[in-house]
Amino acid sequence: TGIWAGICGEGAAMGHADSCTVILNLVRLGNKKVLEKFNCKHLRDAAINMTKIVTGLPPFPRQPVYGERAIDMVYGFIFSGIADNAKVYTEGFDLAEFLGIEKRIRISNMASPEMILTKLKQRFGENSEFTLKMATAMKAHMLDDLKEKRKVEYNSDVGLAMLFSQAGGDLTNAMLDILDKDDQNSNHINDLIQLIYEDWKFWDMRDGLEDDQITFDNFYKGFMAPYFGCYRCEDSQVALKCMDVDSDGMVDWKEFKLFLIWAGRQYPNVKDKQELLDMAFRHGLIPDMKMELDKAKAKLLISS
Repeated sequence: TGIWAGICGEGAAMGHADSCTVILNLVRLGNKKVLEKFNCKHLRDAAINMTKIVTGLPPFPRQPVYGERAIDMVYGFIFSGIADNAKVYTEGFDLAEFLGIEKRIRISNMASPEMILTKLKQRFGENSEFTLKMATAMKAHMLDDLKEKRKVEYNSDVGLAMLFSQAGGDLTNAMLDILDKDDQNSNHINDLIQLIYEDWKFWDMRDGLEDDQITFDNFYKGFMAPYFGCYRCEDSQVALKCMDVDSDGMVDWKEFKLFLIWAGRQYPNVKDKQELLDMAFRHGLIPDMKMELDKAKAKLLISS
């Protein structure tokens, strides 16, 4: 009634089942006792660290559960409808919840002053200027940007610090350091975004009109396919909805560029355009997709 298992897949001379994946599968199959016995929210980190200790390298990117790219599918079709009677992605097993993956606050014109204040404190700590009054002023500045049709990125530490300053706040030392590093690296990130734009223009011309807008189908083929298993799946449609900020049924370059700017600010050490895209999708779009899934779940709970 047991298995020969290590926390990760490496280390044994003849191979074994790794505990991280085995425990996950037991939970998926309905065994809740392992949740009581093991601290499952730290399993993934432990498996990653053990792999690095044993091999000197991180896990294979597509290793289930604890590979770097495994998180791509936390919100995707692999774990959709896992319950016996599940029909839509809002039902069944939630790997993100199982792994304790943090939900980030997304700052957009739909965010409340309370959300803005919470994110300020999360990212920059406590400060006497971080008040509800200041957060309300930041929200007002965001609405002004919207009225003027300015596409501005607020989600990164840099974007949030800039919004704080534009709303009348005095930049903290931490904010000044972040803005200084961003300024030093901005040319490199801008060059990478320009390379991605060259790829964008190829797909933009597929409909015979170069207008900085591409269809959902072409956006999936050109950029999303490595991260989502199929175009017609519900989770892919939710991801596309996250990209379609103005709800016009198209993906606009300015909308997509905001994710790239965010990724460049949060991960300034990316080496090439593919790594920048990886950061934008894995740490930007996919967590936003999780928020859309949570909203759908909340609506189902209210309606039931």
